[in-house]
Amino acid sequence: MKKVLFVCTGNTCRSLMAEKILKKLKKDILVNSAGISGNPDYRIFGALEEVFNEENIDFSNHTSKPLTEDLLRNAEVVLVMTQEHRNFIKQNFPQYFKKVHLLTEFAGEQGDIPDPIGGPKELYVKTFKRIENLIKKIIPKLDDK
Repeated sequence: MKKVLFVCTGNTCRSLMAEKILKKLKKDILVNSAGISGNPDYRIFGALEEVFNEENIDFSNHTSKPLTEDLLRNAEVVLVMTQEHRNFIKQNFPQYFKKVHLLTEFAGEQGDIPDPIGGPKELYVKTFKRIENLIKKIIPKLDDK
């Protein structure tokens, strides 16, 4: 079974969105997420709760996970939200860098996925839809590998 790890900053928004979307769309992939500044005391809040509820996505058990060597070692593909996340892994875990890709680039697009934290609900919805579209584009690539 393919193992995918999504990485963002706090693991309370973008990487969690990507994890939940991929799990919903593809049952035969093992999916995890973490944050370069993840902290088990962090929870999702505000507008993201509304977006997840509207999308029928259960987030009740989620606590933020810090990025660890174990998570990187166990993943076959690591998809990050920004170049900053990619650079963090290159600096701190260089032995796993060859499996790290920007989500946008892996999907054939360019650019970072900005963090909607603190923004209005519309920004969370826009971010969710962008990540969902990118996930749909990468599913065939994940099936191939």
